[in-house]
Amino acid sequence: MTLTADNITTLLADQDLLISAPEFDGEIKHLAYNSKEVVPGTLLFIKGNFKPEYLDAAIKDGAIAIVAPQNFKGTTDLPTWISDDVPAAMSIVAMAYYGYPQNDLALIGITGTKGKTSTAYMAYEILRAYTNDKVALSSTLQVITGNEPKFHYRAHLTTPESLDLFRWMREAVDNGMTHMVMEVSSQAFKMRRVYGLRYNVGIFLNISPDHIGENEHPTFADYLAHKMMLFDHSEQIVLNADSDYFGTLIEHAALNVPRDGIWLYGKEDADSPKADAYFEATDTNLHGSVFNVREVGQQAQHLHINGEYTLDMPGDFNQSNALAAMIATRLVGADAPAMVEGLKIVKVPGRMQVLNTKSHGTVYVDYAHNYASIAALLQFVRQNESVNKLTVVVGAPGNKGVSRRPGIGKAVSEGADIVYLTSDDPQYEDPDKIADEIQTAITNPDVTIYRELDRTVAITEAIKNAGPADVVVLAAKGLDEYQKVNGVDTSYENDWAVAQRIDSELEF
Repeated sequence: MTLTADNITTLLADQDLLISAPEFDGEIKHLAYNSKEVVPGTLLFIKGNFKPEYLDAAIKDGAIAIVAPQNFKGTTDLPTWISDDVPAAMSIVAMAYYGYPQNDLALIGITGTKGKTSTAYMAYEILRAYTNDKVALSSTLQVITGNEPKFHYRAHLTTPESLDLFRWMREAVDNGMTHMVMEVSSQAFKMRRVYGLRYNVGIFLNISPDHIGENEHPTFADYLAHKMMLFDHSEQIVLNADSDYFGTLIEHAALNVPRDGIWLYGKEDADSPKADAYFEATDTNLHGSVFNVREVGQQAQHLHINGEYTLDMPGDFNQSNALAAMIATRLVGADAPAMVEGLKIVKVPGRMQVLNTKSHGTVYVDYAHNYASIAALLQFVRQNESVNKLTVVVGAPGNKGVSRRPGIGKAVSEGADIVYLTSDDPQYEDPDKIADEIQTAITNPDVTIYRELDRTVAITEAIKNAGPADVVVLAAKGLDEYQKVNGVDTSYENDWAVAQRIDSELEF
């Protein structure tokens, strides 16, 4: 894979991303945005918090040209393309360098405040059944580009940087994958990680205030606007008719996609807006659920997904996500038998994992990390467990999602009896101050509040002090095996492993 200097100049000029181009006739053999990833023949993209001194190391390792913004303060004799939007330029160059792999994949993009990961895994399992294991995945938890373990990668962002994304897409195509399911965050649009990419199908699950802060979205309006950019870049849309702000969403979707390309779904309810397909739960328990799907109208009847389905995940919010995944996968070829097979076996690592202890009640481990997801989880536990005391262990990350902290406190205030406020991924913030912001929103005087910033100790105390009829919810971290502290990924056992170990020690 190579690009000539003329190729790059033409690509950027065609997208109005070029301010100036160098006099250079060399050949680019590698792309990088991290100076540590430079090898001989590399074109280096200067973006984000790139310090000028990094450039010296990159040149020593073989960088032969750069793409830089006008305000870059480094000095170099390297051939330089100047762009007013380096992240967008990187996406355009990366997709060309890797041979436009998206053109060889049926691509589903999924956005929403909650449920993206669960929906992605549902669509992934359905398509695995339909394609005989020829589907790739890009999720918050992992990236899968092939069936061998060496093609399974740990994810570090909900949506990868464009250079990584297109490299993984190319690997998926080379491995024989025909479909790809990916989570698309609002930050992916804001930071140009998916600039120029179009989806065969875009799923919009829901929207509620989140990811609002100095390092993310300045306002909810900005957050919503970037979420809705999925509509601008999808051939067809699958939209939750029960979502908040539905009127705004459907109005924006209709600007970009004709009505026969917009598929509405919702819960069977007389108060719901008109949908093309409805779901209705017929049975639910702690391990899964059974639901019916009903198609409505002439357009929906082309789906051929009427009937009863068993989902290996509990909760009506997951049934809603399942229907979204069903419609989207149907639009890229999957059939009802594949849906039956995929939904029966789907598991999301770290989501709704349940540990039944002998003497200390039931422990739930889940990635729930904002008001909507924590409130839904606690409500589900109350409805499906005979609970004496419900304890939550929770924190919030630093330097991101600042707006979600009051929401976490509100969810705890509404649904918990006991809370252990602890550390999540504090980054450069004081975890004690983060806990203060959550605690301020816990207005229910009946909630007992403990502060224990060592997460392992907090989980230990919560489980140790639980009785046989109690429930302990470990929220937000799931199977994450590190905590981000002062810019360093610090090793962490993960919530599920800690819970299992503590249970084993207590029962020994």
